[in-house]
Amino acid sequence: MDEQEKEAKTAEESGLGDEDVVQPAADMTAEADNQAPDWEQLAAERYEQLVRLRADFDNFRKRMDRERDEWMARIAESLLTDLLPVYDNLERAVKFMPTEGEAKAWRVGVEMTLKGFEEALGRLGVTPIAAVGQPFDPRFHEAVQQVDSDEPEGTIVEEVVRGFQWRDRVLRASLVKVSQGRATESEPTDA
Repeated sequence: MDEQEKEAKTAEESGLGDEDVVQPAADMTAEADNQAPDWEQLAAERYEQLVRLRADFDNFRKRMDRERDEWMARIAESLLTDLLPVYDNLERAVKFMPTEGEAKAWRVGVEMTLKGFEEALGRLGVTPIAAVGQPFDPRFHEAVQQVDSDEPEGTIVEEVVRGFQWRDRVLRASLVKVSQGRATESEPTDA
């Protein structure tokens, strides 16, 4: 008797049915091949998951970098905007200080401070907005008055408060006086 027959006879004697009989190794290998995962397909799926996960992480990192840069820009813009009134006061001080006598030494000190302030703003990328002689542009200028002038209508004739921009943002618009052209003699009215 061969081994299969011995196993079958033993199974019959023990009261086990065909479904309970242990399959020979050769038959198990065939079933295992049918049920075993396809390793190449599984590897391809895992690779696709890894690629997607890496892309998601790269997008997350880029978004975090962008958000960090935006927050830093907002903070810098706020700080620079808070410093502009100090600049204005230094500029006014130089404008109204006497150039003679004891005040001359003070004036020189304030001028040096103002120049240092301007250089520091320049290093930070803050630039003044051009105004006098330029056409009025509401993106950069705020008109506080219209005046009679020999300049063409819409041309800025005086800058009341200097405006500044940082990168592509206007920190403060220039407050300006705008020409309305030459005033005409009073025209006769029909009465």
